[in-house]
Amino acid sequence: MRALLLTVPGLLFVAGCGSPAPPEIPPPAPFDATAMVEAAFTEYDRNKNGFIEGSELDVFPALKGVLGGVDANRDGKVSKDELRARFESYSAANTGLISVPVSVTLDGVPLADATVQFVPEACMGGTIQEATGKSQANGTVPKFVIDGKEQPGLQPGLYRVKVTRSDAGGKNLPVRYNVQTTLGAEVFGGRGSQPLLFALSSR
Repeated sequence: MRALLLTVPGLLFVAGCGSPAPPEIPPPAPFDATAMVEAAFTEYDRNKNGFIEGSELDVFPALKGVLGGVDANRDGKVSKDELRARFESYSAANTGLISVPVSVTLDGVPLADATVQFVPEACMGGTIQEATGKSQANGTVPKFVIDGKEQPGLQPGLYRVKVTRSDAGGKNLPVRYNVQTTLGAEVFGGRGSQPLLFALSSR
């Protein structure tokens, strides 16, 4: 019998013959969209004009990557109201997990045995936890460790992503993917959510 992904409001678990549900993750801290917006703007609205835009988005890769879904009026920048609306959309699933396809390539080829870390952006305010997964031979990351427990999905929110893998000579991937990462991701189960593909380059 094949395993099935089943959802109940706010939760995701795997069921099937001999497949026990994964351990529950601890409940997150209270969800406060307004506080999260203020934290994001304090950190990223460098010119204090009430928008996150231009070069400010360059250092907020998780938000820049989903600009089209957050920027409701299509003016190329994010207002507090727009970001608050996005954060509020996370709240329904905030105590559960979202099954999202994650894969990694290097120079167009699936990258195996890479460690992929999803580090919550500081503005998430402790509502979500760091998650770490390992890529398979086909580059996919099928499961994650959250709070020491293996899980089949990720908590909804904005993350900074770090990818590491040392080759036989001990050489790691470029620092722009780990130590000084420029990678980000949004985990979102709503309309317009997309698989997460991290296409890396060795050059």
